[in-house]
Amino acid sequence: MDADEILDKAFRRAVKIDAEGDSKFDMIQRKSAARIMATADIISTTLIKYNRAFPSLNDRNEFVAELINVLIGVDELKKSLSKLEWAAQKVSELQREYTGKVHRATDLNTMDNERKEYYGRVSSVLQRIDKDLKFLQMAREELRKVPDFDSSMPAVVIAGFPNVGKSQLVERISTAKPQIAAYPFTTQGIGVGHFEKGWRKFQIIDTPGLLDRPLEDRNEIELQAVLALKHLADVIVFVLDPSETSGYSYDKQLHLLESIKKSFEGIPMIEVENKVDLIRTDSDRIKISAMVGENLDELKDEIVRVLKSTEAVALPMEPLA
Repeated sequence: MDADEILDKAFRRAVKIDAEGDSKFDMIQRKSAARIMATADIISTTLIKYNRAFPSLNDRNEFVAELINVLIGVDELKKSLSKLEWAAQKVSELQREYTGKVHRATDLNTMDNERKEYYGRVSSVLQRIDKDLKFLQMAREELRKVPDFDSSMPAVVIAGFPNVGKSQLVERISTAKPQIAAYPFTTQGIGVGHFEKGWRKFQIIDTPGLLDRPLEDRNEIELQAVLALKHLADVIVFVLDPSETSGYSYDKQLHLLESIKKSFEGIPMIEVENKVDLIRTDSDRIKISAMVGENLDELKDEIVRVLKSTEAVALPMEPLA
């Protein structure tokens, strides 16, 4: 909730509180103190709940922490969460201060003024963090998009220029159901699917298209792909489109391939040419068509073979049929 919604919730509940007393003055005094305490309790509890609901960044793995920084901004997130903690503490301090003032009041007019002043100061505290509450609303929605990764399961990252057929390939060989469309940047975030071979299960990670330009010039979507390659990949499947129907020249795609090899040296890479239903080169790369499903079993076999040859799959695996 934003500031106005939290205040509305607190005041609506507080106004329903009643109390008994030995006299009219005693009854109103107890009721005023109880309403102040209830308002503070509702507001503080709500803010503390929001703070604790966000995952501790210290408990997140390096990839997720960096992804959160790309999507939201870790410093901004920490700052907003600390503002909630400050506000909850401030409201509790005001509650103690004004409960005391109400108990010390000697007439009904003073008592009423103290209660109204308390409401005004509490409202001011909440309005000061309203932008932080709204930022955290946005952050919550972004965090919901962060997929769950199993660090114990081998990860295959699909990379390449936009529109070369990565998402369609992921859909064909895994449980993932990415959005497919014939224009760049259809993949607006990182997605995870799985496939099984023998008795082992593998993660297939679909990334937004990588563009061949300096890191500092990349947009948020491209940075997500870079993070996936950096932190998650046990093997990279780099998809090329010799037909150039992606809108990118083959030379430019090869240049990006070499750049990825240098930047992620040490990570095994499988080079794949897609769209063989349109054109077939004489290269030694694996030739597939994600569109019609050609040679996808061969590609999965190669993925498993490469993973078996690395430390990523330490356990023995069934031989391929």
